[in-house]
Amino acid sequence: MSIRRITEQEFNDLKIQRIAIFPERSWFQSSEIDIAGTVIRDTLDKDWSYVVLAKDEDGVYRHIEGAVSIPDQNGAEDKILEVMSAIEERGTFEEAFYAAPTDLSSTESELVISSIDDEIKKYFKDNPEKLYDLAPRKFEELVASILEDLGFEVELTKTTRDGGRDIIAHVRNAVCSYLTHIECKRYAPDNRVGVGIIREVLGVHQIRQASKSVIVTTSFFSGDAVKEAELMKSQLDLKDFNDLKAWLQRY
Repeated sequence: MSIRRITEQEFNDLKIQRIAIFPERSWFQSSEIDIAGTVIRDTLDKDWSYVVLAKDEDGVYRHIEGAVSIPDQNGAEDKILEVMSAIEERGTFEEAFYAAPTDLSSTESELVISSIDDEIKKYFKDNPEKLYDLAPRKFEELVASILEDLGFEVELTKTTRDGGRDIIAHVRNAVCSYLTHIECKRYAPDNRVGVGIIREVLGVHQIRQASKSVIVTTSFFSGDAVKEAELMKSQLDLKDFNDLKAWLQRY
């Protein structure tokens, strides 16, 4: 195996395509083919991720593979070494290796982002179509961060929960506490949120006694979903792709 650990400076000297400054912790490069990688720490979830990059025809190292939600740094480093070694064994890259994935449900289409900061939000402000490339959990983190900027105290629920509230948000003052549940749906643009999701969220809303529930999606809502939500408009708000773009305009 010719994957070696390199310094942060050596990694930065490569022509890396970045959409933000990642909290990177270790860096690797192949001496056989033009690939490099970095292990990064998620400052929100406190877990680890890795990103593998390959040098494209224009000399820029771009993301080709990655994974999130790895429990510890050693596990992330073991995984990146395994992946980079497998790529080395395959040899030189074929042109198709860089082709953009067409299946939005494929994990290979997801942007690997370790933490949500203002630079990330500015990126999505300028490139809102890239919201569709976010992993669902990272979309939840993006929405949570935006809500925090809007004055909410936010808490992400566990990924294993049953549904109806991905984010628990509060606005607190000396008089009262306003509890809001937010359900996030990172859907493709042609996959509209249906009436079943509306009823699921309203069910959780009634059980948990929130002040308000909000469904946020990268897509849009079906006509039946809008009609159903209208019946409970004092308890439920719907936010679609256009609302997300409006939120991002503040960055």
